[in-house]
Amino acid sequence: MEFRDVSFGYDEGREILHKVNFSLEPGKIYALVGPTGGGKTTTASLIARLYDPAKGQVLLDNKDIRSYQPEERSGKIGFILQEPFLFTGTVRENILYGNKQYSDFSNEQLETAIKTAGLQSLLDIFEKGLDTEVSSGGESISLGQKQLIAFMRAVLRSPALLVLDEATANIDTLTEQILQAILNRLPASTTLVIIAHRLNTIQNADEIFFVNGGEVIRAGSFDHAVNMLLHGKRES
Repeated sequence: MEFRDVSFGYDEGREILHKVNFSLEPGKIYALVGPTGGGKTTTASLIARLYDPAKGQVLLDNKDIRSYQPEERSGKIGFILQEPFLFTGTVRENILYGNKQYSDFSNEQLETAIKTAGLQSLLDIFEKGLDTEVSSGGESISLGQKQLIAFMRAVLRSPALLVLDEATANIDTLTEQILQAILNRLPASTTLVIIAHRLNTIQNADEIFFVNGGEVIRAGSFDHAVNMLLHGKRES
C-alpha cells in the first residue's frame, strides 16, 4: 500500500493529514503512534477506505483503492476497531459476515476452520460457542468479547493487510498474549498496521510512524518513537 500526497480533513478548511507520503511493504509490521487526535485512526481509516482522501491517492497493489469493488477490497484488508460494529444474531453470524468462503459450512466444519486458524481458544471464551447470542447494542456481551469476535472475523478472511486500531484496549493481558500468538501464525506475507497506547504491543514493529500535526513521519527506533510520543512532536 502507498499514500501519495494524501490530504484529508473531516471539516472543510481543517486538515488532519497534509500531503502525506509513505508506503507499506508486504509481510512487515508497522506501528502508528502519536498523541490523541493526531490522526492515527484517520490514517488507518484511509488505509481501509472508510474514507477517501480529499487530495492525493491511496494505492493498493499499485491500483487506486477506489477502483476496487467493496467485496474485493474487504477480502484484501481487515480492520479491527477499538469498538467494533456487531449486529443482532449469533457469534457465528457475526464472524461470517461478508465471508462467502465459509457461508455454507456446518458448525462442525467452521469449528475445524477456526482451530486451523488458531482461534479455538478465543471461541472457547463464549459460553455457547458459535451459538452465543449477540445483540447490536452489545448488552449481551462485554466490549472485550466484541473485540474478540471482530478479531476472529478479520483473521478468518486471511487478509493481505490487517489493521488493528486499539484492538486490544478492552482485553486483559492474558488474552492479549493469546491474540499475539494468533497474529504470529498469520502468513509471512501478511502486513500488519498496529495502533496502540500500550507501548509493549509495538516493540516488535519493523517500522514505527509518528502521526501528528498533519504529518506521518518515520520515527526510527522504538526508543526514539517513545520519546517523540512523550513530547508530542518531532525532535529537532
